[in-house]
Amino acid sequence: MEEAGSSQQFLIFSIISSILVSVVLSFVYWLKSQKAKENETVQLEDDKPEPQKVEQKTSKKSAPAKAGSKKPGKRAAPTSHPLYINMLRGHSDTIVDMDMDQNGKLLATASGDGTVRTWFIKDMDKGKEIKYTRIPLDTMPGSVSISPDGKAVAVLLPSNNAVEIYRLGKKPGDEASCVLTISNIKGDLKDVAISPTGRFIMVSTVTTTVFIYTLKGELLHVLDTAQINNGQVSISPCNDMVAASGFTPEVHLWAVQFGKSATSSPFQQVREAMDLSGHKSGVYSFSFSGDTRRAVTVSKDGTWRVFNIDVSWQLKEDPKLICCGTVAEDGPAQVAMSQDGKVVAIATDVNINLYNADTAELMDTLEAVHSDAILRISFSDTGKYLYTSGSDKSVRVWLNRAGIVREVETWTESLKVATNSSHKERLKQQIADARAQLQELAGEK
Repeated sequence: MEEAGSSQQFLIFSIISSILVSVVLSFVYWLKSQKAKENETVQLEDDKPEPQKVEQKTSKKSAPAKAGSKKPGKRAAPTSHPLYINMLRGHSDTIVDMDMDQNGKLLATASGDGTVRTWFIKDMDKGKEIKYTRIPLDTMPGSVSISPDGKAVAVLLPSNNAVEIYRLGKKPGDEASCVLTISNIKGDLKDVAISPTGRFIMVSTVTTTVFIYTLKGELLHVLDTAQINNGQVSISPCNDMVAASGFTPEVHLWAVQFGKSATSSPFQQVREAMDLSGHKSGVYSFSFSGDTRRAVTVSKDGTWRVFNIDVSWQLKEDPKLICCGTVAEDGPAQVAMSQDGKVVAIATDVNINLYNADTAELMDTLEAVHSDAILRISFSDTGKYLYTSGSDKSVRVWLNRAGIVREVETWTESLKVATNSSHKERLKQQIADARAQLQELAGEK
């Protein structure tokens, strides 16, 4: 009996064990099959090709480059331009300012490379190497101005809150010596200028302050331009007028007045003279003719205006508008007026347009004449040449063809009323020579 019971228990145990083993094997098999399916799915996902990026073509024109930015495309080689005369090279950083003496013998340039150079430009022949004197500084200059006699330069040093005056040597390469430092000038400094009469030095800040100093560094007057901020601040070529542009849409002029005596000319006062108004936005830049009878302004509103400022401002007579025009390009603009007041040059980015200062007629266009933005522009003392400088570290010199055209117009009118035979012949020869030069330039295009 006992033996039969044990056999029965063993049989039951065996059946239950077989069932459990079958269940376990089935479960393991199911797990393996699920894992295989997952691997297969992953493999299939991995084998899918990456979607290709498709660039959509558009017919829209690309946005124009902002003023001061480098434009795509190859720049025209300046030496191949028919009006190209010369290039002054040597600075290793942006030329932030330049100034020319009244006699047209020296050009001073201030650069971000921490130097000022004075170039001997009296003989500006095509391609001729121009000699210079290099003045090393201990910091970056912000502005430069040459004395009327060409014997000294004033250098603005914003980080030092100072102006240094250097006496120049007689020959290129002669060492320049610092003879005066005006220090502890309050504010963030912007411009410096020596009066063309040699009576005072002007220093402006980026806010609204203008300091007037003697040539010995003694403070004479502090002027508030009331412009919210100062843009360009400079001195007129011949009557001690301080002019300032800024946030407001006009240029303000003040007369710095001195007494007259047999032995000295003591400072008297700074008196408000006139405003050059009519623009709708702030003025980028302005310039005077050599005799200070005319002035030109260029504004953020995209226009430029020429004024007759030979008026009795002491009697409250306002400047007279001569003509106005539209700036060819958007963005910051620099303007210059020829010494005779007959030609206006406006630089925007790397291009220059020259206009008739009486009619606003476009007379000449120089395109892509720098590889980066033009920051300064100025005519020579005779008006024969146009100097441009800026971010590409060079000064470039151009023949003022528009000035030649204006001279022919003047000589032709003079010939109509001339009575002296020798005078007539001289005018005819001048006209013939100028027309021949213009024809030659036209053939070089």
